[in-house]
Amino acid sequence: MRANETRQAILISLVLFTAALAGCEVGVDSETLETERLWVGVRFEALGGGSTTVNVEINEGGSSGESVRLSANERLEVDANGLVVVLQEDDDVLDIDYEGRVATDAANTEFTLSLYRADGSVNSATRATLPAPFTMTSPANDETARVGDLISVQWSPSVGGGTIRVDSLAQCSGYTRGVFRDVADNGSFTIDTGAIPGILDAEIPRNNACRFSIRLTRERTGTIDPAFRGGGFVRAIQEREVVMSLSF
Repeated sequence: MRANETRQAILISLVLFTAALAGCEVGVDSETLETERLWVGVRFEALGGGSTTVNVEINEGGSSGESVRLSANERLEVDANGLVVVLQEDDDVLDIDYEGRVATDAANTEFTLSLYRADGSVNSATRATLPAPFTMTSPANDETARVGDLISVQWSPSVGGGTIRVDSLAQCSGYTRGVFRDVADNGSFTIDTGAIPGILDAEIPRNNACRFSIRLTRERTGTIDPAFRGGGFVRAIQEREVVMSLSF
């Protein structure tokens, strides 16, 4: 097949695929389901900008069930100590979720998620409390390091007696190597870049620097309204990240 014929075939396939997706309605209408059939996944995530993003996914029956699309007569609301936001549908090709942003990331903010149903009932016992915010003071974005260096990670304020998750991830010419661990939330932790599992594997090119990200996460688990018998999860998160360059 000639090159131009190949390109035409690819374009036709893409057009047909797009048309098929456009004609395919994703999601089960919420009004056809009893509340007890719903699984709900909820994330309240603060990244340090003074606000908290909300993401809610609703599935039928369980975490792997079909996405649920809220009807025009039903809605999701979040109340954060009196700040109320109605979540908006975010519909991509394969999934449906509901998103919003609340103008606070203060410590111990209690978030309450409410599902208003077409029959007039309200399920409002899904709750989580945001952990304390913090600043990642070291290292800084765009710093450079070499494999084998010790990187001092520092944050403030710390939370005595608690833990914080440290994710250190190196992306090297299409290869990914990383370490994920919970450490004492005492304001300081040292990463030994030479001890990252697989960082010296032979297939990783040495002539290109790696993108090296360090992410700190404080997380609290919330409670799901018992009416959602399909289960689910609720997480409230304070997260900070820096991105560096890691060379060999």
